[in-house]
Amino acid sequence: MKFLFRVDASLSIGTGHVMRCLALARKLKKNNCEIEFISRKHEGNLIKKIRENGFKVYELEVLESPNFQNRHNHSSFLGASQLQDAEACKQKILGRHYDWFVIDHYSIDSVWERELKPFYDKLIVIDDLADRKHISDILIDQTFLREEKAYKKIVPKSCTLLLGPEYALLREEFSKHRSLSLKYRKNSKLDQIFINLGGTDLYNHTHDILRILSKIKLPHTKIKVVIGSNSPHTDKIISEAAELANCEVLVDVENMAELMSESDIAIGASGSSTWERCSLGLPTIQIPVAKNQYEISKKLSEHNVVESIDMVDEIPALLETATEWMSDKSKKSSEICDGNGCSRVLHEMKDHKLFIKEYGEIELCNYVNLCNYERDLTLEMRNHPSVSSMMLSQQEIGPETHQRFLEELEHDKSRVYFLVKHDLNLIGSINFSNIKFGHHVDFGIYTNPFLSLVGKGSILESVASTYAFNILDVKKIRLEVISDNFRAFKFYKKHGYQFIDKKKINKRDIISMEKVKK
Repeated sequence: MKFLFRVDASLSIGTGHVMRCLALARKLKKNNCEIEFISRKHEGNLIKKIRENGFKVYELEVLESPNFQNRHNHSSFLGASQLQDAEACKQKILGRHYDWFVIDHYSIDSVWERELKPFYDKLIVIDDLADRKHISDILIDQTFLREEKAYKKIVPKSCTLLLGPEYALLREEFSKHRSLSLKYRKNSKLDQIFINLGGTDLYNHTHDILRILSKIKLPHTKIKVVIGSNSPHTDKIISEAAELANCEVLVDVENMAELMSESDIAIGASGSSTWERCSLGLPTIQIPVAKNQYEISKKLSEHNVVESIDMVDEIPALLETATEWMSDKSKKSSEICDGNGCSRVLHEMKDHKLFIKEYGEIELCNYVNLCNYERDLTLEMRNHPSVSSMMLSQQEIGPETHQRFLEELEHDKSRVYFLVKHDLNLIGSINFSNIKFGHHVDFGIYTNPFLSLVGKGSILESVASTYAFNILDVKKIRLEVISDNFRAFKFYKKHGYQFIDKKKINKRDIISMEKVKK
């Protein structure tokens, strides 16, 4: 699949929008998607960083006399009117077409989106404000406690809303460091403070924090300060840090999750990095640095997730009592974000195309999107004696029951069913249930009984493993087999599944098996 991202970074916009888009882009690239970006050359842009991550970037020039249309509070962030920007984007991608556009920009709304519609099939919008109309197919808003009613009147009824920190787009390193980081927090101590106020920290809060810390006694506490190379205050920050013992300033780090997981407490802004810290259970003293961050910070504080402050002068008192509140904040913060947002977003895209080395491109068609013919076919396949005889429930399913099942799938995030197609052949069906992103998933498959093709079971198993391990990002795949289905047991064992236990369900002996990610 082909994706195009439209996103900017600048001294006023900050770096968070690009960073979360890069997190999603990396996940997509890992699943063999083709990724491109369009970004304007604002002061403080991250075009170089996007390219360093291996992505093509179409650059938009900064206009000398931009024709701003103040439709929104952040209209000026675009550096042009929406129509000017849209026209410039069209010129960059003439002759190309994309499966998905991904828009992460406070200045863009349905005006821009309609102008570019001939260039894409579906649209993902990443937002935090809920203040303008979109024609999106999927809308992601990672805001804590965001409710659907905020978007009810400004997106199509068909739009899938992915709301809350569970959909925060974080780099893979955060989910990988989560377990170790949470174990580290069992004993509250103050050996290391982590400070990061975003990629630019336009108003130099970092300097003010270091000035405050220099006035209090922290003889055995290390201080790690992380800033971006775009910060206009690097020299001042380094100079102030030199006045503190055990203070180190790091620029443009590539191991943010590792640094956070090794720290005992953080002092940070209320932007996207909030969810990075939450995923690691890092207790935080949080400072809103933009107007749209105050409400978020207030809600997080009210729910005991962070210690929110308005003035840096409040920091010494909180550090003095830190060991009393750190443990509770760590637990609460880790519960709202687990670092698997990118996996959840990919899963919600409904239909997928996977590339598997042995077979080439495989198409996964979500049951909720099937045409009437395909819906009828799934029922015929399920009721075929060769399939139903191996089911726990061997009762024939009627059309009305099947229709209710398909309707329930539209709203059930704990399970998903796909028809699998390869080389114009409908290979069969795979399904996933009890989905625990980053941990485990249960799955089942059955081949198309009306298709004579050698190896169709192996194709389905390979697709299921690829989807589970690469998109759901689970560590284990679990399944159940009727004990007298010797052929299935042998098949799964051949493909790396191990016997776990045996139990009785509906008076039948059932074997549980699992496959672990290598």
